[in-house]
Amino acid sequence: MIKLLVFDFNGVLIADTRACMAADNHVLKTFGGKPVNLKEYRNTIIIPAVNFYSTHGCNREELLRNSEKLGNVFHTFYEKRAAKLRSRKYAKRVLKWLHENSIHSIILSNHTVAGIDYQLKKFSVKEYIERLIANTSLDSSMKTRNKEEKLSDYMKSNNFKKSEIMIIGDSPEEIEIGKALGIRTIAITDGYYSTSRLRESKPDFLINNLKELIGTVKRINKL
Repeated sequence: MIKLLVFDFNGVLIADTRACMAADNHVLKTFGGKPVNLKEYRNTIIIPAVNFYSTHGCNREELLRNSEKLGNVFHTFYEKRAAKLRSRKYAKRVLKWLHENSIHSIILSNHTVAGIDYQLKKFSVKEYIERLIANTSLDSSMKTRNKEEKLSDYMKSNNFKKSEIMIIGDSPEEIEIGKALGIRTIAITDGYYSTSRLRESKPDFLINNLKELIGTVKRINKL
């Protein structure tokens, strides 16, 4: 039985793929790389972002030396667009349904705590999120991946069994984290990553919109 849903944020609860691509293209242009279109973006985006930028022509050493500037360039550009974004379709309905059925929801993200908190308030869903696990510095996700360690620490300090937890994301990273920690995984399409890359990561479930998440949980929990 599922008692805890671990949500990625960007591309899953917020419809920000194109806004993030625009911000990443701004970084590429700032640091001498070549901007990409949406298809190229979904086929090559990766965390840590320094790997993505270096793939498209930026100097990796320069990026690492200037990681604070890199973070500022990205977030300054992104947040202006994020202020106008909407939540992903069915996001509020799903979070409310989980809450009504006593299923806990937390967020595990590479984005910033402040940025996510702002959006949760704007979308009127903050009350449904019990814990927000994200970065406090602007350049964290530019240099490294740390979500697995953070979720592992959360699991150790809470009383959920592995069989009671499911993680949902729009990238192979969440699937890899779920497999490493022994929990169920669900990938959602139409986010940052191409469907083919999601399939290759072999999630337990693959859905096309958040509404399908309700049906998936119902089948597992026999509701």
